[in-house]
Amino acid sequence: MKNINKILSNFRGTKIVIIGDVMLDRYLQGNVSRINPEAPVPIVSLENEFNELGGAANVASNVVSLGGRVSLFGFVGKDKNAEIVKELLKEKGIAYFLDENQVTTQKTRIIGGEQQLLRCDKEETSEKSFSETTKEKMINEIREAKIILISDYAKGAVNYGLIKTLSAFKNKIIVDPKPKNKELYKGVFLISPNEKEAKEMALCSDLKKSGEILRENLETNVLVTRGKEGMSLFSDQYLEIPTYARAVYDVTGAGDSAIAALALAVAAGARLSEAAIIANHAAGIAVEKTGTYSVSLKELTDKAISGEKKILDFNRLKSEVTDLKRKGKKLVWANGCFDLLHIGHLHYLKEAKKLGDVLIVGINSDDSVRKIKGEGRPIQTENERAEILSSLEFVDNIIVFPELTVEKYLAEFQPDIFVKGGDYSLDSIDQEERKIIENFRGQIKFIPPVEGKSSSSIIEKIKSN
Repeated sequence: MKNINKILSNFRGTKIVIIGDVMLDRYLQGNVSRINPEAPVPIVSLENEFNELGGAANVASNVVSLGGRVSLFGFVGKDKNAEIVKELLKEKGIAYFLDENQVTTQKTRIIGGEQQLLRCDKEETSEKSFSETTKEKMINEIREAKIILISDYAKGAVNYGLIKTLSAFKNKIIVDPKPKNKELYKGVFLISPNEKEAKEMALCSDLKKSGEILRENLETNVLVTRGKEGMSLFSDQYLEIPTYARAVYDVTGAGDSAIAALALAVAAGARLSEAAIIANHAAGIAVEKTGTYSVSLKELTDKAISGEKKILDFNRLKSEVTDLKRKGKKLVWANGCFDLLHIGHLHYLKEAKKLGDVLIVGINSDDSVRKIKGEGRPIQTENERAEILSSLEFVDNIIVFPELTVEKYLAEFQPDIFVKGGDYSLDSIDQEERKIIENFRGQIKFIPPVEGKSSSSIIEKIKSN
């Protein structure tokens, strides 16, 4: 993504209006060393108690920590928890407009070591209406904002009355949805359900078909968050993005981090595919943390740019290869179009990395993909394909090449191993490429394919649905 620095720098000062279910997240944390003799449950010796912003308030916290400005609209009760929420909002520098309801929604999580053992909820979920004064403030704030972000946790803040109030601004609404309210979201700019919610909303067990159903029926773009599987975008293009997390410790609040980054990226001028990739980076950071966590702009910038450092032009890669050979590293070369990254690609690249120390991946340019696959391909641009592959831990370096064969790169870099997919054989490999490898005594290795998995088959399946 060539302009990621510009997009991220535009986060600073960008205004987002957030409307939704405000919550207080309470944590009771300690260690478990024995089981309760009264019942077969662990006893937690409490060592720490603390409160964090939850729900729409956590989304607001993430927007602010990413450099944006927020006006938050929601409901709290006439209780002590409301005062805690307001104090936390002030500490974060979040402007808020909160109408009073019967009770502040509270989620209490009991943590033993690093394991969540139990969650207790206190809530009142009846339909809520903003006062006329608050609605007037809402409209004024919206006129100054680039994006409206609706955080729907089905606690009553998001309803027909709210959507009617916002009807003139639907083209800049992004929704973190709940299935029970799906009809309210028709015509908004984008909805971002998780995989379970998407299938429930579409009444379909197939993810790809569910995304297309929601996009067509609700007349909106759809970004499905999929936990450790990454994200899937259904827009004018279909885009699969693998997770960027090194390890998943806690998914609490990861969706809030993702949608906050998504909203800021769109507001900062990113194309939707670019915004989805940035949002996935934010989610990848959040799941590596324990508890509700607000991702910082520095963390997001470091994460996104570290992937970009893998993407090299010819001269930079030549220098890198020279240095690696001097250090005695075993180099593996793999190449392909990698249009619509799928499990077959992941298997191929994981196995390729096991064959050596450093995996270099060559990606066909957009022009060369069109020559190989025909018009209408690639589905994803060369920049998007490179950015997605750069997120994979087992990929070390990437180069985009315009040629139809990789003779030039094999001759110049002389990898120890040239890897091909299992649908190739020695006879089917480009003979010039084969000759080059044999000349410097490199090896050609074949990795068996994952049956039935290819970009072409996925595209045909989408078309047939």
